[in-house]
Amino acid sequence: MPREFARSDRVAQTINRQLAVILRSQVKDPRVSELTITDVEVSKDLRQAKIYVTNMSDDQIDIDAVMEAVDRASGFIRRKLASVSEMRHCPNLLFAYDNSISEGARMSALIDKALNRD
Repeated sequence: MPREFARSDRVAQTINRQLAVILRSQVKDPRVSELTITDVEVSKDLRQAKIYVTNMSDDQIDIDAVMEAVDRASGFIRRKLASVSEMRHCPNLLFAYDNSISEGARMSALIDKALNRD
């Protein structure tokens, strides 16, 4: 018997796909439009969505400035999401910077450096 996914998981996947399109094509701020969504977590009541974002293009970015730009654009992003979404209520969007990819690359470089030392 196949495993059934919770509604919040399906909503999270939908939000992930729709936000990726919105960030790429409709947000004019380049700091925001260059972000990549790494994960979306939606609460069980579908009222809150936590969106984890990262910047794949540049490691030397000012994370605070990028997150401030995302917070300023969050109302616009939420309106666009509500217009393309088939949900009755659009969840409140909370953005968080995900540094796991850059930390993974840093750790991999440290491991490579340690292995080459031998």
